[in-house]
Amino acid sequence: MEDNILLLSRYALRYSLLESASKMGLWKIADGSKLQRAGEGNQTVIQPSEEILLSGEILKYPEFDLFGYLITSTTPQNFKEAAVKISHAASLTPFSYDVLFNANIGLANRMRKVTGGMDPNPFTAEEHETFYSYSVVVDLDRIDMVHVYLSKEKFNEFLKITRSNGGDITFELRYKVKEKNRTVTKSKSFSYKQNSDITLTKIVVPFKKDDDKLKVSKDLEDMVEFAENSNVLILEYKIKEENVKERVTELLKSILYLKRSIKGREEDLSPKLMVVGVYKNKPYKTFKDKIALVDEYCEEEYDEIIEEPLENGKKVKIVHRVSKSKKPLFEIKIDAEKEELTEKGVINFVDQIFQEGKNDLESVKVFYDPSIECKIVTKNEEVGGQNGE
Repeated sequence: MEDNILLLSRYALRYSLLESASKMGLWKIADGSKLQRAGEGNQTVIQPSEEILLSGEILKYPEFDLFGYLITSTTPQNFKEAAVKISHAASLTPFSYDVLFNANIGLANRMRKVTGGMDPNPFTAEEHETFYSYSVVVDLDRIDMVHVYLSKEKFNEFLKITRSNGGDITFELRYKVKEKNRTVTKSKSFSYKQNSDITLTKIVVPFKKDDDKLKVSKDLEDMVEFAENSNVLILEYKIKEENVKERVTELLKSILYLKRSIKGREEDLSPKLMVVGVYKNKPYKTFKDKIALVDEYCEEEYDEIIEEPLENGKKVKIVHRVSKSKKPLFEIKIDAEKEELTEKGVINFVDQIFQEGKNDLESVKVFYDPSIECKIVTKNEEVGGQNGE
């Protein structure tokens, strides 16, 4: 039978990251009231609601800021590309179709006493215990901001932008549409509520400053840009710079303590080995093909001295022994320092990308758990091995 590699999909990893972060109290996940169904009939999809998009509230939720979104109910459709890219996790050892056969015999026995029939529900489940390898890439330039686009069709009659005494900014839209051979005037409004976490930094309106269809409060004119040749209203929302660092830290903690609830079990997916690279003004490098599980056992060689007493002295014998222990050995073909895997160590290493003065940064470090053995193979060692040295 041909060996196969098992995959844990990136969607499953993303789901587990969100659930782990939520359970640890790191992230607030959007509840059902912040979501909507868009589409018709059986073609509906669940997505963030228009309300949290237009108001900028969508930035409150790291799941949308980090992993992106697509909102199809707006015109034009609004989307944000994911700042965090996750690959599928691939098993490092083959899967040989090991399965567990089971049945709900306990429940069936209880029913037998009532119905007289023994009708369990047998099932099989695939079992595979191994190490998985996957990549997480974070683009910091895509975190902290969203641009919201709204077509002029949605305010072809009138657009009014005002600010209240509390700092809230309200958008009132009026537009005409054709319904059943007649023209109907409709209106819509939404508000950005002033808060310390999210800031409405720019408003671009598709009108001339003195257009009769536009009314802007004087106290907002410094924030508004007039683009008469445009056809969309553009809103730019931002979170504070320190919140970017906080979100990256929370993402790292979620990975370090990753769990997955599946089939009644709480599986521990926390990493045993992390190769972390931080880059500024340079393209990132992938390490997935640089990591190999050489052996699931570590081999230790040593000489044992055995002494046997004799009449006129003793006999000394040296025996060369080789022992194996259940300690996985990983080989990493990267020129980098290694360090024991700790939350503090990983976060401090990544933190350097946020430090001022580091405009051209490229740094890599290997973090490993003491339960595994980690061997760094440099380029010189690779060449030497190939030449038989």
